[in-house]
Amino acid sequence: MSAKPITLGVDFGTTNTCVAYVKGKVPRCVPTDKGSLVLPSVVAKSTKGELLVGNVAKDQMVTNPKNTVYGVKRLIGRQFRSKTVEELRKYFSYEIVEGEDGGCAVNLGGTVQSIPEVSSHILSHCKKVSEAFLEEPIEDAVIAVPAYFTDSQRAAVKEAGKLAGFNVKRIINEPTAAALAYGFNRGFDQKILVYDMGGGTFDVSILQLHGNVFEVVATGGDTFLGGVDFDNRIIDYVLEEFRRQTRIDLATSPIALQRIKSASETTKIDLSMMANVMIELPYIESRRGKPVDLRIALSREKLNALTGDLVDRTFQVVGNLLAEESLRPTDLREVLLVGGQSRMPLVQGKTHQYFGKLPRKGVHPDESVALGAALLGESLHEEDAVTLVDVLSVPIGIALPGGRFRRIIEKNASIPTAKSFRLPPAKSGDVELDVFQGEAEQIVDNEYLGTLRFAPDLGGRKVTFQVDEECMLRVTAEGTTGAAREVLLATKDTPQSLKEAWNEEMARRAAEQSAAEPPRGGGLFASIRRIWGG
Repeated sequence: MSAKPITLGVDFGTTNTCVAYVKGKVPRCVPTDKGSLVLPSVVAKSTKGELLVGNVAKDQMVTNPKNTVYGVKRLIGRQFRSKTVEELRKYFSYEIVEGEDGGCAVNLGGTVQSIPEVSSHILSHCKKVSEAFLEEPIEDAVIAVPAYFTDSQRAAVKEAGKLAGFNVKRIINEPTAAALAYGFNRGFDQKILVYDMGGGTFDVSILQLHGNVFEVVATGGDTFLGGVDFDNRIIDYVLEEFRRQTRIDLATSPIALQRIKSASETTKIDLSMMANVMIELPYIESRRGKPVDLRIALSREKLNALTGDLVDRTFQVVGNLLAEESLRPTDLREVLLVGGQSRMPLVQGKTHQYFGKLPRKGVHPDESVALGAALLGESLHEEDAVTLVDVLSVPIGIALPGGRFRRIIEKNASIPTAKSFRLPPAKSGDVELDVFQGEAEQIVDNEYLGTLRFAPDLGGRKVTFQVDEECMLRVTAEGTTGAAREVLLATKDTPQSLKEAWNEEMARRAAEQSAAEPPRGGGLFASIRRIWGG
């Protein structure tokens, strides 16, 4: 057994999950039960009711699509009634339902499970495989998340880790973890950019490296842009081409859709190495009792045309981030490409063109995040081994009358950090503040984190928002005695009437194609409180 406990580094991905450990100062990835270094982030129930995880779950995606769950990272920490979830649902073959707390859940083999519960099956499997490989029990883990994850998403990932039996020592941002894998113990003194496009999210971070001090200068991203969006463009193209050729609509067939999804992902990967691919799916449908085959050619040039705007969106984010920091592409010493989608020749070509230099090849795009998380986990047992100075990626603030958003802690504020403000005086009863996270001016376009309730004696007193090194929010309020006490965000324990009013309002807004005017009558939560009776 090791002299000190091993802390696993976990890259819980939309498409695949990778786990790493450190022994003898060297980080390595844990092979899965199939020998690969990545595990498909897929959970399923077999026809016999068995819980399947990883490759065996992915193997039944075509034959049992309604009971095979994938891509849950895109749903974790999100409200079921949100417009985003409504748009995502059409791309999943399984049933997404509303959980007890208004969040997303799935119907898995007739049992409703929350997204953290489903995610915990993947993490638990990784824990089991790692313990067998390393021949010792493992309790601790550092889990990497997209830099643009909100407080509620980070909390949901932590909950999933806890349900899997882990003591989650830290949550680390994925680009920061990749930078650790690149620069740890290498004595660099340089400014780098990490371009991280995985299966479900895109992140970009600028870091200043001083030896083993990793300082995040700024971060940006898009939580709705990743490899699955490239897959979906291919899926839509194949469906349209097949409809044009045969006048048969396969969009209503879950099994056909799943076959096309699997073929689209494989085709995308193949086109990184070949110029042309033929997508062939025999007996995809029948007509008058006769089988109809699908046979559609796709070239790399056509794929670039289908997805070029997605790649351009990433460089809009990069450009905005550089402009915010008054930096030029030439100010960066290295550019690291991280995440499976960054393997695409179009991405690599545009990166070279944009920065005027070839991206760094020494960091493995699929393994670097897990390796960096493992290095951080190892350093937690040592003094001054590594110092991380990270930033808040998404502003946190409160709702104002008229549905406006007041930022309390700004984007790219160095963390840990704290910001105080005064509560409005209490007219009668409790004082309430609705907390959101996002960059929009209106609260309806931001992520709802919860509602703060303060006793009347706190009216007019000081409230402090504190964000720790994991970008997790903690709120304290100063009482009339001068003593500070923590105030919890009310989410799961929110009265049912408020939940229903919130869900109804979000459903109504999601159905609107465009909003002509800001909310009237005091804004979203004013109308909710009238229903609630507050």
